[in-house]
Amino acid sequence: MASFIIRGGIFAMPVRQKGFTLLELLIGLVLLGMMLTLLFGGLRLGARSWDSGDKRAGDSAQLRAIHGFIRRELGQALPLRWKTEADTRLAFDGASNVLKFVAPLPAQVSVGGLYLLGLELENGETGQRLIMRRALTDAAAKDFSSLEQAEKSVLVDHVENMAIAYFGAATPEGEPGWQDKWDDPQRLPLLVRIQVELNDGHDWPDLVVPVMVEKGCTWDSFHKRCVN
Repeated sequence: MASFIIRGGIFAMPVRQKGFTLLELLIGLVLLGMMLTLLFGGLRLGARSWDSGDKRAGDSAQLRAIHGFIRRELGQALPLRWKTEADTRLAFDGASNVLKFVAPLPAQVSVGGLYLLGLELENGETGQRLIMRRALTDAAAKDFSSLEQAEKSVLVDHVENMAIAYFGAATPEGEPGWQDKWDDPQRLPLLVRIQVELNDGHDWPDLVVPVMVEKGCTWDSFHKRCVN
């Protein structure tokens, strides 16, 4: 039976306390769960984007460092000649997948001085990798054979392919053009281009480096040196 409250001589119905029903609570919990799911999904997406951006920045910085190192060494390639009487060949060996030359190395990389340097691919645990071999020059050296067992540094992993080309004239009187190997024993190419394709389908930007140029050598058999 309903009870009445007399307030100032007036009968008033009691005020009923309102609350949430079970259905309302369930709907609220579902909406809250959906909001939290969207919030955490956005946070995960943001974290992945951040990590991806950091990785791209790191890869870009590494690529610039490798490009800068190769560009500096090739730009300093010296027209050194093997110390033989009968052969005045330059110490430069250019093939489509291997490049060997002579250049100085900075002190932070190795002991200062002139080095025989070789760029090539070798098989690693995760595929091919681009390496640089180095060996101090020897006054009695007649070729690059000392590089075969020389110390090496890994420049890039996960390499699918590398192509090296050389810009210059095939003969002193010829027109310069790109060639997939350099056979001239008396002249260096004008430019060297290195193209690298990685396993993930990405390609390096073409690295094109101007090389020091020397005139042809006239051999002086008495003094055992080149004269020009």
